[in-house]
Amino acid sequence: MVFAGSCLAAESGQGDCIASSIQPEAIDLDKPRDQLARQNDLMIPEDARIASIRVLRRPIFDTTDPEQDNALYRTLNALNTPTWESALRAQLVFEEGDVYEPELISESERVLRQREYLTAAWVGVTRVCGNEVEVSVLTRDTWTLFPSVGVSRSGGENTTNFGLSDPNFAGSGKSLGIGYAKDPDRTETSLYFDDPNVLGSHWQAGFSFDERSDGRGRGAYLERPFFSETTNWRFGLSGIDDVREESRYVGAEAIADYRRSQEFFSIDGGWRLAERDSRQLRLLAGYRYNALMFDRLPNQPDLDIFPDDRTLSYPWIGFDYRQNRFREMTNLTRLQRVEDVRDGFVWRTELGYSGSGLGATEDRVVLNMDFQDALHASETNYASYSLSQSGTYRLDEDRVENLLGTVSVQYFHGGSERWNSWYTNLAFTAAHNLTADQQLLIGGENGLRGYPSEYQQGNRRLLWTLERRYFPDWHPFKLFRVGGVIFTDVGRAWFTDDRNSGPDEGVLKDVGFGMRLASSRIEVQRMLHLDFAFPLDGDDSIDDFQVLLRGRSQF
Repeated sequence: MVFAGSCLAAESGQGDCIASSIQPEAIDLDKPRDQLARQNDLMIPEDARIASIRVLRRPIFDTTDPEQDNALYRTLNALNTPTWESALRAQLVFEEGDVYEPELISESERVLRQREYLTAAWVGVTRVCGNEVEVSVLTRDTWTLFPSVGVSRSGGENTTNFGLSDPNFAGSGKSLGIGYAKDPDRTETSLYFDDPNVLGSHWQAGFSFDERSDGRGRGAYLERPFFSETTNWRFGLSGIDDVREESRYVGAEAIADYRRSQEFFSIDGGWRLAERDSRQLRLLAGYRYNALMFDRLPNQPDLDIFPDDRTLSYPWIGFDYRQNRFREMTNLTRLQRVEDVRDGFVWRTELGYSGSGLGATEDRVVLNMDFQDALHASETNYASYSLSQSGTYRLDEDRVENLLGTVSVQYFHGGSERWNSWYTNLAFTAAHNLTADQQLLIGGENGLRGYPSEYQQGNRRLLWTLERRYFPDWHPFKLFRVGGVIFTDVGRAWFTDDRNSGPDEGVLKDVGFGMRLASSRIEVQRMLHLDFAFPLDGDDSIDDFQVLLRGRSQF
């Protein structure tokens, strides 16, 4: 209240408040470059505190715009329950009374932009009164209560689904959904609930319930994550009970099905240990139990190699070493949206010991590692690479098992300033001693859009993709964003011994073109992919072209 009074006095010429020339009311959330251009223009004292947080919520459609002032858009605004102000405040990583830190302002903006129920978000200082500041939070809702009815096609196989979901149930920011899906492997009815801010806190909880034609799925979790880069600790608890039928592929065909049952439990914690400049070290520790059981199915051919039951039960310890540096870009992987990319590295490693004394089937050493780093980030270029490794070492047989390693490099050029860009990605994966329930595949959903799913398999996989992407500044009915792509894929999967890897064991190539369609008002986190891919290799069993219709979160 003192802050508001001092600002009121300033407007009467009796105080020392300074208002920013950048006010949220003037920001066009349909233009990502306008959001990025409107940065803080005020001199803020080092000891300033956040005295007030002002939340401005825009409806789905701006009916003051003649193009959006129609009966349909007014009706959708009236039917939509605006996101609660308390739900938006719960996403912020700062509170009234905190010392002003510009990094927390930027991080809160990043958190809000990740929420499915918001199309855009802007956070900034809009007034300074002595050593007190006013922070404004601007958001715009999206229509979230949406029946999903869809058909997708990839790798020559169809998937149908329908359901009803709302990632912003009654404006609360909580997610609730029911659905039905049918694909070549199973039919499935599902129910899920997710609360990203339990009772307005930074705790998260959720559950899922699935009934399948070939089994069931149950899952639940409770977590307090590292919700901010400055968070000192985390805690997680989760469990899964899952039963389903899986297929074993040879030569692009499913030769036999078997039942896989999984029981999984995990509890873990993390602590921020040290921070210097923008680099931060976190200590991680926990316990996991993962039991996998396999059963033969009647009327199915016997497999020469059948997966053995295995249980891993292990405490583990690890670290997370990261560089907290970010860059805001546009037209990278989304259509006309502000995107937050890490301009630094993240290195996470876990080491555990799974012993028979803890209920494991064998004594094993468990080692997992992930490393990601940005090579270059500028207004028009972004390049990064990643390394990952997972697997176990069986002490009873003196060998590794399910060892999987991947290295990839990706590069974007041009999208932030122009309406077109280049994208390329090169990835290589090597596997060693995979169990019978694990396969390294390529085709359809696994890359190479011109070929059926699981067209090749092996213990090595190489895939290169090159795309010319188009991001026209076209906004039909203020409702959709449209993009285009021309692409080529080159790759193969193969075994390093004499085993058959598929109908065509050579390098595979395809070319194609596609369209991307994303709504700026409805279900904005999903993007429709329609691709037409033409294989340049392969045997006579594959079609002359593949049509892929899919929903994806990125371009």
